[in-house]
Amino acid sequence: MMESSVNVTCAEIQSTDGFEFRVPADRFTHFQQSDGEPLWYSQDHRLIADPSDPQKRIAPVISVSSDRLVTSHCVDELHHEIYCTTSGFSLETIFRDDLNESLQLSDQLWWISALIFIVLLALICFSLWKKIFRR
Repeated sequence: MMESSVNVTCAEIQSTDGFEFRVPADRFTHFQQSDGEPLWYSQDHRLIADPSDPQKRIAPVISVSSDRLVTSHCVDELHHEIYCTTSGFSLETIFRDDLNESLQLSDQLWWISALIFIVLLALICFSLWKKIFRR
């Protein structure tokens, strides 16, 4: 399986209809239109939309086609997979919310900074305690 990631922010993909996830056109060059079966999955790999049956879709999906999915709200991660039945070749495109990843990183940096501060504060208190009780 070939895999690639597309990092987007919610602001970049917001449209009047909702949030539009669009597969880059070059992802379809490996497949014959009749041979590749595109499917859309959620972050936990549940099938949420099948372009061959656009009426069967799971929230938050509003509309679907082979190269585009529109959702009612922005989601952290979506998977688009094209599976070739004759060769068994598959190609997955993962859409990730770039802003969410940067927020997670900033949260991690905040916790690391807080931990360092607490350790330094404990060391200072310990050294002061030793000085006070040595007398």
